Amino acid sequence: MANVLNDVVGDDSAAAASQSNGRKSLPIDFDTKEGTYLPTGENQKYLSRVVGTRVRQFVHPYFDRWVNVPEEQNTRATGCIYESFDVNPRCYSKADYKLVVDGIKDTAARRYREYKANVNAYIRDKGKLVEEREAQTQQTSSSGVVVNEHNVVLKVLGDYRGHRRAVGRVLRGTSISHSSTTTLLDQPSISQSTQTTNALKSKMETYM
Repeated sequence: MANVLNDVVGDDSAAAASQSNGRKSLPIDFDTKEGTYLPTGENQKYLSRVVGTRVRQFVHPYFDRWVNVPEEQNTRATGCIYESFDVNPRCYSKADYKLVVDGIKDTAARRYREYKANVNAYIRDKGKLVEEREAQTQQTSSSGVVVNEHNVVLKVLGDYRGHRRAVGRVLRGTSISHSSTTTLLDQPSISQSTQTTNALKSKMETYM
């Protein structure tokens, strides 16, 4: 039996839960009392993480909604649930089991929305960075003043808890500023920046 609990990205606790359960399917409950039919109980978080991981692996982010995802991609993302979790139809009435399946679909839809939002945010950040670099490059070309590209990156994407986006982890006391001898040859060409910006804008329109 294929158990994808060992493949949950960034979460070893899912694999540990599977191992402590004798590598059997994890028991999972669904909210039939309140009528939401969403996963509940101790193992709910693992189901959500498994679905999130599989969605990112196998589903393209450019569909408007989860219901528009092709059946093949849908099955690859959610079919594992019935292997890694004990979703036993005998524990429910026929009508309730159909609603349980709908609850799993709702979980997948929520994780897909989150996935699309993250992709869109990433593309917007990249687009801002390229546009800012293009503007600074144009300024450099016209004035002859060399611009520190690191400052451009930091200005656009920000500094969060020691992580500088598009730069990475920065240790205390570590200097990553460019040499003052940077020349215009180190700067991207305007045509290259323009092409990259247009490509990113095209992708954003596709993902939105």
